[in-house]
Amino acid sequence: MIRVMAQFLAEHASAIFALMGTLVGGMVSYVGSWFLRRRDLDLRLWERFLDRRISAHEAVVGLASKMRVMASLEEFDSDGNLIRAPNVMVSREAFEEWLTEFAQVSVPATTWLSIVVKRELNLVQDFMVTLHSSLTRVPSERFLTVGTIVYRDFLDFSSSLERIAFQFFESEARKLKLSELAEHHKYAFEETQRRLQKTVMMSKWTDIQRVIQSATQDHNVES
Repeated sequence: MIRVMAQFLAEHASAIFALMGTLVGGMVSYVGSWFLRRRDLDLRLWERFLDRRISAHEAVVGLASKMRVMASLEEFDSDGNLIRAPNVMVSREAFEEWLTEFAQVSVPATTWLSIVVKRELNLVQDFMVTLHSSLTRVPSERFLTVGTIVYRDFLDFSSSLERIAFQFFESEARKLKLSELAEHHKYAFEETQRRLQKTVMMSKWTDIQRVIQSATQDHNVES
C-alpha cells in the first residue's frame, strides 16, 4: 500500500503540487480580500466619525467668532479707547437668545468634541451662567453697560476656544481613534475657580454691583 502511494505521488507530483498551490493561493487571496474589505469598512466608518467631529469643532469656532463681535457706543474712555460691548449683550433679550443659541449648538457638539475643547467650552458656559445669574435684577437697558465692563472676557474666551478647537484640526483629526470618552469633561473645580477668578467679570465685580444697585434704585424711584 505504501509502495502504491509512493508510486502514485511520484507519478502525479506535479499535479498535486499544482493543486496545493492553487488551494494555498486561493486561501491567501481570500484572507487578503477579507482584510481589504475590513480595512475599507473601518475607513468608511471613521470617515463618518470624522465628519461629525469636524462639524462639532467648526460649530465651536462659530460660537467663538460670534463672541467677539462688538457693538460700539461711539464714545471714548479716559485712555482714548473706543467704548464697546459684546453684541450679544446689547439687551437682556439679546443675551438670553445668545445663551439659548450657545446651548443649542454646544450640547449636540459635545459628543464629538475632543476632551480639551469640551473642557474649555464648559468653562465658558460656567462664565456665561454666572454672568446671567448675577444680572437677574438688572433691566434690559443696563445690559450694554455691563457689557462694556466684561467685553475683554468675551474676547479672551473667544480666542482660547478658537485656539483649542484649531488644535484638533492640526493634530487629532489625523488620529484614527476617538478620544477617551471616560475622561472628565470639565476642568477640576480648582482650575475652574482659578480661571473664573482671573476674569474681568470677577476683578470688576464691584463695578457690576454698582450697575445692579443703580438699576434697583431707579426701579424703586419709578415705583
